[in-house]
Formats: sequence, C-alpha cells, structure tokens
Amino acid sequence: MRSPNRMLALIALAASAAALVLTAGCAPPDSISAPAIQLAPTAPSLDAVPPLGPIVLDSVYRKATEKIYLTFGADSVMKVMAQKDSLNAIAVAAEAAGDQAASAAARLALRTFQIAVSLGALGTPIADATVVAVDAALADAQNRITYWKSKGTNVTLPTSLAATATSQLAQAKLAANAASKLDLATKAGANIMVIRNLLQPVPGAATPPPPPPPSGLWATIEAPRAWDYVPTPVDQAACGATGKTYDVGPGKTYATPAGVPWQSLLPCDNVRIFYQATPYRDVIFLSNRGAAHKYIRIVGMPGPNGELPILDGNGATIKAGTPFINQVFDGLGMIVVSPPVGYTYGYKPGYLEIANLEIRNSSKIYNHTKLSGQSVAWDDFASGIYIERAENVAIRNCHIHDNGIGIFQNSKYDEAGQSRYLLVEGNSVHDNGVVGDAHEHNAYTEGIGTVYQFNHFGQIASGSYGDNIKDRSAGITFRYNWIAGGVYEIALQDPQSNANWERQAKDAWGNLLVNAAYIYGNVLVMRDRPDFPISWTKSLVAFGDGPYSYGNVRGGTVYFYQNTVISQFDWTPWQYSSAVLFSVLNSGTHPVVQARNNAFWATSLTPGKKATPFALFYNYGYADFSANWMSAGWLPIEPGNHSGNSVLNVGPAFDGTGVSSMFSNAANTPGFVNAGQNDFHLLGSSVLIGQGTALDAEVIKTGNAPLFEYIGANQWKLRKVVAVPALGAFEP
Repeated sequence: MRSPNRMLALIALAASAAALVLTAGCAPPDSISAPAIQLAPTAPSLDAVPPLGPIVLDSVYRKATEKIYLTFGADSVMKVMAQKDSLNAIAVAAEAAGDQAASAAARLALRTFQIAVSLGALGTPIADATVVAVDAALADAQNRITYWKSKGTNVTLPTSLAATATSQLAQAKLAANAASKLDLATKAGANIMVIRNLLQPVPGAATPPPPPPPSGLWATIEAPRAWDYVPTPVDQAACGATGKTYDVGPGKTYATPAGVPWQSLLPCDNVRIFYQATPYRDVIFLSNRGAAHKYIRIVGMPGPNGELPILDGNGATIKAGTPFINQVFDGLGMIVVSPPVGYTYGYKPGYLEIANLEIRNSSKIYNHTKLSGQSVAWDDFASGIYIERAENVAIRNCHIHDNGIGIFQNSKYDEAGQSRYLLVEGNSVHDNGVVGDAHEHNAYTEGIGTVYQFNHFGQIASGSYGDNIKDRSAGITFRYNWIAGGVYEIALQDPQSNANWERQAKDAWGNLLVNAAYIYGNVLVMRDRPDFPISWTKSLVAFGDGPYSYGNVRGGTVYFYQNTVISQFDWTPWQYSSAVLFSVLNSGTHPVVQARNNAFWATSLTPGKKATPFALFYNYGYADFSANWMSAGWLPIEPGNHSGNSVLNVGPAFDGTGVSSMFSNAANTPGFVNAGQNDFHLLGSSVLIGQGTALDAEVIKTGNAPLFEYIGANQWKLRKVVAVPALGAFEP
C-alpha cells in the first residue's frame, strides 16, 4: 500500500501531465509536451458525440483516441491509454487505502487528462458541439418527465437530475474556456443519461432525424430483437460460395493464429485451427462481425484421436499493433472479443462462433508477453474467453480450464455496449479460478438473452472461493447441463455493469427479463471437497445481491423444474447444518422460487456417515414448491448462525408455507441406475416415475418446456414425452 505522501505526489505528477496535454494540443504521444499538432481546425459535426445518447466524457474521449489512432497509429494511442490507465490505478489505490482526499484529487486528475486529450485530438470546437448535443438531449429528457408525470409515474429523481443538468449546461454555455465547457457539458450529459435510463421515450414523439448510416468494416449497428428464449441459429446457411478460409497449423497457410488477418474477417469467413502436439500461444483479438446465417467461424480441427487444438496462456504473446480500444484488455483473455480502435460508436462484434478449442492457463499464476514486449503475469480477471461487448456469440464444444475465469462477458454503456444473445453450448469447463480468491469463476456473464445448454461444468480450481457459474444477465436460461461444485453452483446475481439498461429489457411477450430465470433439465451436484472444505460451499442457487448498490434488481420468479439435484455432504457440527438450495438475497422485489418436478437426493460422501439434510432457503424466501421428491429430514431454512435480520436476507424467515406434494421414502432410494458411478438415470422401478405435475403456463408460453436430456458435454437426446412426467432430469 502506498503512503499518503507518496500518493499525493503521484497525483500532483498526474495533474501536471494532464496540464501539459491541454497546453500542447494533440502531440505525438511519444512526447506529450512536444509542439502542438492540431488535428481538428474546423468544428466537428454532431456525429462526434452520440446523438441524444450517453453524452459523457468517456464517449468524447473515445472519439479522441480513435482520432489519435487514425493519425498516429496503434502504438501512439496505446501510450495515451497507458497514461490514462496509470492515472486510474492511482485513483483505485487511493480508494483502496481509504484516503478520500487523495481519491478525489486522483479522480480530478484523471478527468482533467481525459478532457485535455479530447480537446487536443478533436480541437476546441468539440466543446461547442457537445453543448449542442446535450441541449437536445436535455429537451428530450424534460419531455419524458412531463409525459410520465402525467401518467402517474414518480419522477422525483428524474426532476432533480434534470434541474442539476440544466444548471450545469447553463454554466457550460457561459464558460470562458473549452476545457470548462466540455467538463460541465459532459457532467450534464451524465445526469441526462440516468434520466433516459429511468424513463422510456414518449410514445409517438417525434425524434430527430437519424444521422446518415455509418459505413465501413466496424460500423454495422443492428436493432435488437425482443428476446424469445431462442438462441440465434449458428450457421452459414446464407453464405453460398462466399467466404474465405484461413487455415492455421503445420504445413498450412499460417503457422500460428498470429498470422491470421483477424481485423479483415468478413461474414462467411472461416478460420480453421488444426491440432498440433505443441500448443499455440497466440492471443486472438476478435473485433469483426458476421451476419444472420453468415457467421464468422473460428473452429478447431481435432487431431487423429479427437484432440482439440490448444490455445495456452502460459507464455502466450500478442501480435504487435493489436488495436484494442483500451489497453486494459491486453492481459485479460486468450481470446478477446471487443470493437477495435476506429469503430463507429454503437458497433459491436457479432455472429461469431468459437468452437472445438482447448483454452487454458490464462491465469495470473502464469506469464504472458504484453504489447509493450514485457513478460508479466496475466491480470486479475484474466479469462480463457473475454467478451468486452458483443452480440450473437456462440461458444461451442470447447474445453476451457485452468484460467482465472473460464468464460467472461461484460455489458456497459447502455445499448451501445450491451452484450446480447450469448450461447454457451456443449463445453467442458472446469478448474478455473484463483486460489484464495472469490472473484473468479468457471463462467461469469452479463448480457441480455443468455443460454447455457448441454455443458459439463466441473469443480472450480482447488482453493478458489469462486462460484461455478456467476451470471448477471437479464433473460437467463440454464438447461440440460451438468454442474458440480463452487460456492454456488449457479449464482444469479443482479445485473450490474449495465443495470439501469438491463432492468428495463423485456421479452417478446412484454415481460421484464429480470423477473424470470429458467433452470431446468439439469443435473446439479453439491459435493464435499476434502481438498478444500469450507462451510459456505453448501449452497445451490443464489438470487440477487441483497441490499447493495446494484441490489434488488432481480425479482419475479425463478422457474426451477425437472432438475436432478444431488447433495453429498458428511454432516459435521462446525459447518452448515444443511445443504441450502436457494439463497434468496433480494427481499425488496419479493421473488418467488417455483420448484416443480425435481428430484432432490441427499446422501453422505462417506458411506455410513450421517448425511447433511437439505434446507429449502438460507433464511428468506417465497416458495411455490409442488410435486418434488426430496430426501426425508429436510428443513425450511438453514438453522445456523443467522436470523431474520441477516444482512444478506432482510425480511422474515421462511415459515414453510407454499410447499406441497413433497415426496420421500424411508429408505432414501429415488431409484437411480448407479449413483456411485454418477448415473442418475432412472430404473424402471424408480419412485420418481409418473409423479410429475403440469408446468406453469408461463413456461409453456415462452417455449421453455423440457425437450432434451443431458448425456455428456456436447451430447444430448430427446426427452421421452409422457402424459405424466417423471421427477428430475430424465425419463426412463
């Protein structure tokens, strides 16, 4: 930890560097104090900032870095980004040290630097252009407030924000210099952005004419479809004879993935990476976009015995000049998906298939070579696949292991950075995570319309405190997977990075996507880890963040049905007294867990020892349980060290109501074919056969009735259709 004096000295140096940028104009970043080179002598058009969108400093700064890239090249923009990252690191360190004064000074230095770079690259007229755009956005926000107030909506917060934005914009118009003008205008824009997130547009209101359609490789902006819980078809059915093939491997056109012209890929192109005994150690940056039925495919070509080509992060390197829009992505993934420098605001990579690859060792316990040429440890949050923002990405039949995070997907910036329609299908994912750390997981995703199906998710890395799958998506489906291990097998936390946008997203039937989660047809295994026993690993599903900054976004119903849940814990007096099924952390939205047609079997890990019983809830929860088989001795709540005033579970303790048709037998034998060999299919004599009940009408309406059964990673079969279904994930 840095000392306060050292921290303040660094902040002073950062502020001085920012001041040099402001006085120098846009100089080549090799020497930020070099003579000025003015790049924008005339006023830019309003396209320089997003029309009526999130007109904040980051969006203007992004335009500036693109200008630097186009004028001076990738190395120059990387140097500017490195300075910003350095300033940000100072601010983060000050915050971690709890020094509020130093933190405020560091944030001011960072903002001053961004303003200086923006003015230097785009010219001082950008400040006036931003004022004009913010003025139009404010008028739109005020119209929304007036309309929704007339409809009885509580507009207290938007009204307060509009008043602040009005004052800031008025000051911007009177500001004597461009830096103050841009500073105040983008602060006003930030307040307007919140209003636009809180209030929908006025129905039928006239909107400004759209700007001319952008052109170029990184310019396509596709209107989102209403999520119907159906993954986008992953195919090249509309390609015909178009599309190029880039072959990688021994004796092929490209010896390694580094040779592929990744930023030149077009719809229908295929990159085929052939197996070789020696792993490939090239970081891959995917920035381009296919189209519907014209996917860009990055596909491994297996070896003679089915071996998948390996992308190995241990000693990996990245091609010089890779055009990341932010240098922070250099060290975050073996495969990184993000727009490149020079993209049109709102563009996202998409229609990408990543298949048949083994991706491993992108973890801070290993080194990699950065764009700077330095060999350093991978960053925190380093991932096998790191998606910064994208839509229609399919990750299929990959073996992803021993990374910090196996699969990561982020969302941000309203729709401009909203990830959508991720399909994770048929993969084997295991042993990702970091020893002693709770922030890395086998998968960590946030988007709209996310589907996990036919995957095998094994244990997280030994010594990790991570979850197996942590998801913050609006519109999430888990079906036909095998998931075993983690602090939670499935942690459905609240939307976070783009929460204000995602909490408004609706499905094709007009329902809020944050008010439904579908979990069905899965085998979920809760099992003691003798290598790393910790008490709080005895939990299956978490829901929400509780009373935190992004808390109580998720609500509605967790539809949990036709799952087979196995608990194998030896009961001990010093750990949880139960294996908790649902840790409902959001009480403000009153979510309901609807559990139907499941099989919950609790047994000991060691033969002859007492098994730990199930508890339906950690403490708080609304239950709608019917037609489930559950080992006898189950508890309504975990009786351990908590109360109705628990920090995580504000609200009354679950009282056992809402539970009906719970089956069990004294012998605790559900009738599995061979539980000792993890075969949880049903014997013809199983007590689970013919005990099911009808599924909720919402399940049927949205097309989420169970159709398949899991066999293994990337293997499945049709589920037998019978009049009265068996309980659990399988029909006999």
